[in-house]
Parts: sequence; structure tokens; C-alpha cells
Amino acid sequence: MSRYLFVQSQDPFTEVRSTVQFDLAHRLVSAGHSVRLLLVQNAVMAARRGAVCDGFDALLRSGVAVDADPFSLQQRDIGSDHLKAGIGRAGPEQVIDAMLAGDKVIWN
Repeated sequence: MSRYLFVQSQDPFTEVRSTVQFDLAHRLVSAGHSVRLLLVQNAVMAARRGAVCDGFDALLRSGVAVDADPFSLQQRDIGSDHLKAGIGRAGPEQVIDAMLAGDKVIWN
């Protein structure tokens, strides 16, 4: 079993590559791999309570650990009380930790 960290920076509502990345992450989870997702920049828009993004929401339901970058949230005026349930807050330092731990990091 491999460990993956997906870093999503693209707005999932306007960027098709986001859907492809969410699908890949979901397939990896279904195959038994450990998958985490870090939302940065415009990708944090999917984390807003009330936002409907099928691929992203499927990842949340599948138990993928999802964190949103606090700086990206702050820039977009999204407070912790406006996040979907189950989304944590963590910054890009998570990428360095994952690389040092030998995780596979995929950035979009």
C-alpha cells in the first residue's frame, strides 16, 4: 500500500483537471492506498459549506483526510465556520513532511 498526498490548487468549478485528479485519488483509495488531499489557492472554494463539487464530495465521503491551507482561506475570506465537516486546516509544510516520509506527492 502506498501513501499519496494530492495538492489541489485549481478551482474545481472551472478547471477540468481538478475532476481528473479527484477521480484518480478516489480510485487509489478504492484500491486500498492511503490518500490525503491538501487544498491551496483557488481549490479551497470546494471546501465551503454549501458548495457542490461531486468529485470532491465523493472524496470526503470515502474518508480521505482533507486539509485546507489557512492562508488561502484567509485570502478568500472563508472562515473555519464556513468549511464543510471533516476539513482540517494545514499549510504547505505538509508537502515537505510528506516528501520526507516517502509519500508520493501529486500537485495540480
